[in-house]
Amino acid sequence: MCGKWSCIISCCLYSCSTSFLVCCYLLEACDMSCMIKFIHSVQEIDGNFFENFAALSWKQENHRLRTAHELQSLEKGKNAKANEADHPPPCETSVVPHPKSHKLSRKEFELLYIEVLYTIKHKIGTTSGGHSPYIHDLYQYAQESFRVGPEDHARLLAKASEEKPPIVILNVTVVEAKGLEAKDADGFSDPYCMLGIIPGSRLSGAANAKDEGFSSDEEKHHKKKNPLQKFSESLRKKHGSNKADKKEKLPAKYIQATTVKNNTLNPVWNEKFRFDLEDVNSDKLHIDIWDHDDESSVFEAAKKLNEVSGFKGFSRFFKQIAQSARAGSSGNVDDFLGCISTSLHDIPSTGIDKWFSLQGRKAKRTVQGQIRLKFHLATREDRGIPEEDNWTDVRQHEDLMAIFIEHEIQKCDEVYKWVGELPQAAQTILHQHAIQGDITPVQQAMCRWLSYSRKHMEHPFDYEYLLQVLEELEKSWEPGSLSRDEEESVVESFNIFIEYCLNLIRNMRHLFPPTNKAAYHRLEFVLKCLVYIYDMRLFKKCCPFQKDLHSEVVQVIKKGNLEWYEKINAQVKPITKSEEETINSLVELVNIINIDAHKAKHYYHPLFQSIVKVNYFPSSYKQIEKLLADDAGAILEEELADGEAGAEMREVSKHQSVLSSPKPKELGTTLFELYLALKEFYHYKDQLSHSDRKALTMLNYHEWFKGTLTTWFSLATQKLMNRTHKAVELDKELEKVEAVDPLIKHSTSAVDVCCCFLQMVEFWKCLSWPDVAGSYTFVTMLTDALCKAAKHYADNVHQKLKEAGYYDEIGQFDVTEQLCITINNIEQVRKALKPLPEQLHFAEIEHAVGKAHGEHAERQTRQALHKLIEGADKEMVQKIKQVVDRVADRMRPDIKKDVFHLCWAPEALPAEKAINHLMEYLDSNLLTLNKHLLRTNFERILDSIWVEVLEEIKEVIAQEEEGKTKSFYERLYDSCKILEDFFHAGKKGLSKTQLYSEQYRELLKLMEYNRSNTPRLIELYYQQRLEEQEALEKHEYGVLTVRVFYRDDQLVVEILHAKDVIPLDRNGLSDPYVLIELVPEHVFPDQEVQQTRVVKNNLNPLFEETFEYTVSKKQCCHHGASILFTVMDHDLLMKNDYAGEAIFSLNEVPGIHGEEVTGYEALKESHLPLTQPRPKMSGALSVLESRTDDKMAQDFVKKRRTIEEEAAANCKPES
Repeated sequence: MCGKWSCIISCCLYSCSTSFLVCCYLLEACDMSCMIKFIHSVQEIDGNFFENFAALSWKQENHRLRTAHELQSLEKGKNAKANEADHPPPCETSVVPHPKSHKLSRKEFELLYIEVLYTIKHKIGTTSGGHSPYIHDLYQYAQESFRVGPEDHARLLAKASEEKPPIVILNVTVVEAKGLEAKDADGFSDPYCMLGIIPGSRLSGAANAKDEGFSSDEEKHHKKKNPLQKFSESLRKKHGSNKADKKEKLPAKYIQATTVKNNTLNPVWNEKFRFDLEDVNSDKLHIDIWDHDDESSVFEAAKKLNEVSGFKGFSRFFKQIAQSARAGSSGNVDDFLGCISTSLHDIPSTGIDKWFSLQGRKAKRTVQGQIRLKFHLATREDRGIPEEDNWTDVRQHEDLMAIFIEHEIQKCDEVYKWVGELPQAAQTILHQHAIQGDITPVQQAMCRWLSYSRKHMEHPFDYEYLLQVLEELEKSWEPGSLSRDEEESVVESFNIFIEYCLNLIRNMRHLFPPTNKAAYHRLEFVLKCLVYIYDMRLFKKCCPFQKDLHSEVVQVIKKGNLEWYEKINAQVKPITKSEEETINSLVELVNIINIDAHKAKHYYHPLFQSIVKVNYFPSSYKQIEKLLADDAGAILEEELADGEAGAEMREVSKHQSVLSSPKPKELGTTLFELYLALKEFYHYKDQLSHSDRKALTMLNYHEWFKGTLTTWFSLATQKLMNRTHKAVELDKELEKVEAVDPLIKHSTSAVDVCCCFLQMVEFWKCLSWPDVAGSYTFVTMLTDALCKAAKHYADNVHQKLKEAGYYDEIGQFDVTEQLCITINNIEQVRKALKPLPEQLHFAEIEHAVGKAHGEHAERQTRQALHKLIEGADKEMVQKIKQVVDRVADRMRPDIKKDVFHLCWAPEALPAEKAINHLMEYLDSNLLTLNKHLLRTNFERILDSIWVEVLEEIKEVIAQEEEGKTKSFYERLYDSCKILEDFFHAGKKGLSKTQLYSEQYRELLKLMEYNRSNTPRLIELYYQQRLEEQEALEKHEYGVLTVRVFYRDDQLVVEILHAKDVIPLDRNGLSDPYVLIELVPEHVFPDQEVQQTRVVKNNLNPLFEETFEYTVSKKQCCHHGASILFTVMDHDLLMKNDYAGEAIFSLNEVPGIHGEEVTGYEALKESHLPLTQPRPKMSGALSVLESRTDDKMAQDFVKKRRTIEEEAAANCKPES
């Protein structure tokens, strides 16, 4: 089997057959070498014409499936080594150069490194939040990231060590308090806070003070100079102070106060304070909370603190605040609500946000409530500029972060996978630099964006992390949180990044191919970053006149489309300008565009639509279609148009011209490859809106190929006829017709002809002609070609039988395999025409023609198309019938002989034995036929032989010979039933419907009559009359209405009325009455005939009379039991005339089966058509008449013949 499989695969590849049926034929071939020789021999006569064109759809589909497979591999994650799904994305900087950025000079670089070393050396706060606690690790990471050698590191560290340490600052935010004690009569308080720093060097003296929050003296504070001269002094900018947010503050280390919150026990302040610390390890923060009754006394007392020149005075004034503020000018007293005092040495570098429980001044005194405080440490240096100006620190922070990013990128093997995370040491250094430079969270977020976006454009990494950086910036930014210069810096970075991303989108086919998983992921987040930037509050505030993102993206997509199209168009242009190469280059161009359209529809469009709300596919498709239409039209006009055709080609702009038909010898597959490529491209138009589809330039591209297609059909028809003739010839060359396999009951010629049919149909189907109504012409040509070839094949095969002597009268006739296969060949080719209406979409074409040209044209189209197939089918069936009938005719002499022996065998011989010779003869021949014939043909020949057998039996019965006794007909009847079962063959032969033809039913009825006794025959006669009555369609003798039912052992017969009785008197009327008789007489021997009254001169008499008969149910249920109603015309002087009769069966009379007759059943009327019997030469009466020695039969016949004579003597009703 393996050898057979390999052989069939080779054969299929050679023939490029798209037909599964053909492959099945070849697969079942028993002699593969013979089959391949045959296939090749047939194909060679036309150079594989049909195979080449049928392969076009295969090539196009294979091209499409290969592209789809590559893209599906991305989705499913399969075959990572075989495709580029997991490969690194294309390098962005090779296509889109990164913008130039500021680089540090050598001096600036060293100053920044000194700043880093200084920051590390003066690290403040306890380590927390995942930061590195080891100074050595921080020095080492700084040295590695800055790439500083040991000698330079030592030199620069020494310089950093020479600088004086910075001033440590405590930033305190009094957030809120809750659960305070109510001091006022209304159940509330008016709380405010007083807070200050208790220096650690004075804590011992403070321990002796009583009832005072600050009681020790302190020496006058001298500001320290800033010995560290930081780089970039020129970048220093001054912040404008926001006076609306500033409260009147006291100098550092002095007591400061919050505002008063009236009538609340849960005050919310959110007020910020700054204190210089002398020694963070020993200083403490102290806060008092008071209920205030005279606000002016607090601030007047606090303002006087500005006049203190020494700390001894400070102690005296704080005591004044702590005591005299309790009594204002109004005499009211401020009540103490509680205090806290906390050490500062354990504040983490990330700060504290904590609730503190309030305490009393004395241990025995209890207070209630809590206060929430936020504080964190910072530093400042005396640089001669306002403390709020930290622009230099911010720029240093950005540069420092950029150096760390660069260092991490250099360590990464695959930069595109780097997610932007910095190591612990880097984060610690940046954190310390931020808090020491008092860089706010929003400034840190700004620096993070500036540095990451800058470095990303130099070394593209994960866009998803850039989106996170943007989100952090947006989350931390509030109006006024950045200076104008800082906002300008951010906006500049936004504009640079936007331009960079738009350039990426312009080149996305190269940079973000869908087959590359990483690249496709990057495109998604490029778009998300752009959308997020345009939605940021900071961007909208600073760039109010920026173009909207939608228009920017659409513009850059169009530019990218044009550049891409021009590039691939230049790549596929042929070196030489021959017609073949020019068309091939156009085919290649369209195929590349189709691949791109597939990617655009299934991958790029969903991204742009869902993220940027840009309809990528329609926009790109329309632009590419316009470019392609211009180039395709120009190429076809230049390469293929000349003379008159050229004049037609000049209508390209309207795209209604017809391409000149190439000469047959030049007709190849190239033009159709171009057509299929264009068809695939324009298939995507379904994704466009109706208005966009109407705007397409070359929508009627198929008009170019009308002439070529017409030529192809003419040429294909000729080649198909040649193929058909050659196939039959090759059957002849094999010396005898052979089936390709025992299971396949036709020869190679039928295989090849059917294969050609399928290839032509597949070729047409793959064209999928867009103009359905216009395809009528081509479908008609195709159907006509196939029908002609099928009839031509049947003629050739039939002629071949004649030449083989099949129709000769002399010689012995045998049912051979060769004969069966020949019949099957015709049937197989005939069956190939059956699916054409569905395969070629006749119904759709008819509907389209009707829609375009009206119902009359639709009917004409339907008739024309189906007439072709019906004509061919009828002719081929006739050919098969000729052969089949010839088989039956040649078998008839033997059948006649065996039927004669069956009929005239000794009377004692049963039917099973008498029919034996006939059965053996039929069995031997039908066995061969069944083995080698197709099912359809076997049924045909079975039916023909069955008819022959019936005719022979009927002929024997019709012969007027003596000796045809009842047993003669009984054996003949039984023989027919045996033959019926034989031809039915347990549902494998003829169906019951086919067997019970009119001929067979009449034959059975005839034998039934002849084999029945006289009483039974009389019953059959009435049954026959009843069937004739029920079959009447016209009631030319009138209608009799009666009501019959069985009740209380009585048969009740009601004669109601008659209608349209025939006129039998000279006045044009009748005097009708009705005779009621129960028949057959042998079933109802004691029942007399009854009659109604006579109704004078009336053709619609009303009787309404009731008659009762005492009969049994058994009698009524007897076969043939009936009521015979005879309508007569009464005459006084002459014999009464016969007007007609009606039969009513008693077998189904209501009540006859024991049911109660009431209601509707008792009132149910029966309308019986009147009939007049006519003499017949056949039927039950004729059989009875033949029984001359049977008195009962002769009496019955005499009675019925008399009625027939009376009916014939009466005048017929007017027509």
